[in-house]
Amino acid sequence: MTRRVCFNTQSGGIPLSGRDSGLIMSADYDVCVVEDDAGDRDEVVDALTRIGYRCVTAPTVRSAWEVISQHKPKVVVSAWNMPDDNAVALCHRVRESAEGQTTFFLVATRDGDVEQRTRALEAGIDDYLIKPIDSAVLLARVRVGIRMWDVTERLRQAAITDGLTGLYNHDHLNRIIEREVKRSRRYGGRLSLIMIDLDFFKAVNDTYGHLVGNDTLVEVANILRKSVRDIDTVGRYGGEEFVIVAPEASLEDAVAISDRVRHNISDTLHLEALQQHRITASFGVASADDIRVRCAADLVDLADRALYCAKSAGRNQVVTALEIDDATPLGIEGNEVEALRKQVAVLSVQAKEVYVQTVSSLLQALEEKDPFTAKHSINVSFYAENIARAIGLNEPLTVSIRNAGLLHDIGKVGIPDRILMKPTRLTPIEEMVMRQVPAISVRIIDYLRILESEMHIIRHQGEYFDGTGYPDGLKGEQIPIGSRVLLVANAFDAMTTDRVYRTCRGTEEAFAEIQANAGRQFDPKAINGLETILRTHRGEIAERIKDTVQALRISCATL
Repeated sequence: MTRRVCFNTQSGGIPLSGRDSGLIMSADYDVCVVEDDAGDRDEVVDALTRIGYRCVTAPTVRSAWEVISQHKPKVVVSAWNMPDDNAVALCHRVRESAEGQTTFFLVATRDGDVEQRTRALEAGIDDYLIKPIDSAVLLARVRVGIRMWDVTERLRQAAITDGLTGLYNHDHLNRIIEREVKRSRRYGGRLSLIMIDLDFFKAVNDTYGHLVGNDTLVEVANILRKSVRDIDTVGRYGGEEFVIVAPEASLEDAVAISDRVRHNISDTLHLEALQQHRITASFGVASADDIRVRCAADLVDLADRALYCAKSAGRNQVVTALEIDDATPLGIEGNEVEALRKQVAVLSVQAKEVYVQTVSSLLQALEEKDPFTAKHSINVSFYAENIARAIGLNEPLTVSIRNAGLLHDIGKVGIPDRILMKPTRLTPIEEMVMRQVPAISVRIIDYLRILESEMHIIRHQGEYFDGTGYPDGLKGEQIPIGSRVLLVANAFDAMTTDRVYRTCRGTEEAFAEIQANAGRQFDPKAINGLETILRTHRGEIAERIKDTVQALRISCATL
């Protein structure tokens, strides 16, 4: 015998309490049953709960709206008339909310009342049930409704989330930022925005491949989720950039959040495929309290500018919008650095090969200050490239190492001549100034993201294998392999070429000194590569050293 479920649309209301209220605060619900007759309401709920649907109930349109707003059910099953209004009015109100766009709405009408059914469908109600309701028909309609809600919700989520990390995407983040800025303006709450960019991420893709790069982004997303507060919103802004929207957070609070996230990324991100490569990130923080913030776009711009300053200042740090007027480090000729940096930016090349062809013209600026530098860079590029090939590095990484060799000392353009051309050994302070050359080199070419792999190599060219180097004290395989190769190539050329304070050494003597520092200053693997090319390219290397020494002695004689 088929069970019938009837809605009595004329009976009086009952108090919202106990089972009749349906307000189970700790649960999510599949269906909201809107009916003022307790007996009919219980029959519908029993039919639905018997097969596992979670139900919430309400006896009036007003109470139904409160329940639906709070619990956001997938399906609403409503009688046509309520004591205070009808199902059409409830549907209109539900559809006005963002969440209500996906709610499947069913209404029960009297048999033969075509006008009610027509009004229902025109009002945005999805389907109707004929009273008395057949329980099988009820379950079938609800099943369709839940399936439609699931599909629609998946599509909605796909539209607002990043497919790789599962975080909110760029467009939805902008909407959230806009909403939160308006909220803070209206109610006076605090709001901060944190922009995050992974340092030298292109080097990860170039060295380990895009699949490893993707795994790294996913792991960073997981760390972000675990590191922020419950009220914070995390999203992927694009590429290797992430954003944290931090409501009720002052600038100081946001800096604390940023520092926690920064340490968690650098200290806990460990993927086997990355070997011992260390991932770090730079942070820019801005607050809606800043007098320069008039709208959401201003807040994003300030955070972005602060992020750029964090990267320009050496990366792996937090910079706030209050610090965006950065100054050139003491002892550096800022005008020359900025002039050369602008030259690089103007190039705006669209391919790495095109850019590398222009390097020789930029190196002329160095020859005017230091006749050793340009020849040195060309030689280091040659040695580094061949060492990379000798130890079996892949072609894209080898090309990046070759380019890094050409560019690694371009930052010397910012070093005063009195230090660069000093005929005696440098003082400790002068050595500190010279140690800034890698950072200046990176800063000059920072506009060109196509050279990010090279920037990563150049930045860490002073790291020693035992961890006593600079700038970050990286150790062993934490140091990019390109930087380890560059250090060996750099040392070999320096030893085999005249300097103003000493004469050159022979290749065997230079190699013996490098080998004596294996495992301390130099990577044994890179030393093995140098030994290989000294054997396989002996004649070419000897001729290169001879030509370089002769050219430099002629240049020095004319100074």
